[in-house]
Amino acid sequence: MRYRQLPPAGDWSTIEAVWQSVPTDPAETTDCCARLCDRTAVERREHASEWLVFLSALGCVTDDGDGYYRSVDSLDTEALGDRFETQVFGVSEVLAVLDAEDGPLTTAAIRSRLEDDPLRGIERAREGYLARLLAWGVVFERFTADGAGYTAGAA
Repeated sequence: MRYRQLPPAGDWSTIEAVWQSVPTDPAETTDCCARLCDRTAVERREHASEWLVFLSALGCVTDDGDGYYRSVDSLDTEALGDRFETQVFGVSEVLAVLDAEDGPLTTAAIRSRLEDDPLRGIERAREGYLARLLAWGVVFERFTADGAGYTAGAA
């Protein structure tokens, strides 16, 4: 299973701040979304929910059915990047498109090159999903962005 929830893109300090606001014990709170909104710059419950699912995909937060809790003692940026690539829906498909090109591609060009099934899945995930995926891919150094578009890999 690959995850399809992506919060609005942030940076490493945002990831760390949101992760630190997740309890170490799921019994600490009955409302993790409210806790994230109270303790971070996350303003909407919808985004807090997306963050919790995203952090689960990255392997640093666990949902035991009763609530979310931190599942690691510290964040390893390389491990998080690897999990982003393997656990977040669409990343491997976009990487395949970018790897097949010699130069940068715009978001529209990436969308047009995705095969039908991944494209339909990306479009069903939510409006703006591809833009969020690309922005997070830059944070995790899976993609590089410049004025001409995106390429695979770090700058």
